[in-house]
Amino acid sequence: MDLYVQAKSKKEINEKLSKGNKVYGENYSMFGGGGSYCLNELNEKATIKVFSKYVNGSPYAKAYGTFDPKKNKVL
Repeated sequence: MDLYVQAKSKKEINEKLSKGNKVYGENYSMFGGGGSYCLNELNEKATIKVFSKYVNGSPYAKAYGTFDPKKNKVL
């Protein structure tokens, strides 16, 4: 699963996760499974695409990582 998370960096996402804040990501899949997901509640690894702006209505990813639910971090 690929999730777009709006943030400045992976570090910002990990800081929010470590403080127990809810972090949401959006799956823009055209093949089903699209929608909003909470990283804190994911039970599977996911590819995280960090973005801070939209280009032509779509999020423009500037960093990539993998969310590991066991560590509760984006690596």
